[in-house]
Amino acid sequence: MSNETQGAPPAQAAPKFTPAPPRKAPKTGMPTEGFLIFAGLPKAGKTRLGASIPGAVVIDLERGGADRLDGWVQEVNDLQTFREAMKWAIGDPKVKAIVVDSVDEVLDLLEEDILERHELGSMMERKEGVNTWQELRKQVNAMVKRFKTCGKLIVGLAQYKEPKLDAEGRLVVTHNLNAPGKIGPYLCA
Repeated sequence: MSNETQGAPPAQAAPKFTPAPPRKAPKTGMPTEGFLIFAGLPKAGKTRLGASIPGAVVIDLERGGADRLDGWVQEVNDLQTFREAMKWAIGDPKVKAIVVDSVDEVLDLLEEDILERHELGSMMERKEGVNTWQELRKQVNAMVKRFKTCGKLIVGLAQYKEPKLDAEGRLVVTHNLNAPGKIGPYLCA
């Protein structure tokens, strides 16, 4: 019998990262349908990025938010005009992508429409037989479904809410989409 101890198996070298070389794209072109959201802080370049998509029309609800863009910009001031502009853009074969600037403004218009129809002052106000938040969720779900199935690429631009800290520096409000109530997840569904 031997008094020698068996040594541990030799340690395996940690895998090394090797950067991949540049390659040719397996597929070419832009997506032609679906719904995506570009989100960021104000003046981060969301509108310019969306407008850079070939064949894109910008539906501008930000009242001057696209004032630095060359290109196809349709200014919209109310919900009915937004709906008409979307219908036109979806039906026009020259339009390859629709940039909605911004989803925040569309949500505000939907909210205003609900309040006006039910003669309410705020979404928190109660009225028998009216569930404002449920109605807003249904409208947002229907809008997102239409965006996803319309046969065009829809790019929704959304601003983030600034994160807020309490006096001790703890996060109170997270950095998230600027959407009323709990609508953000419905918008991103």
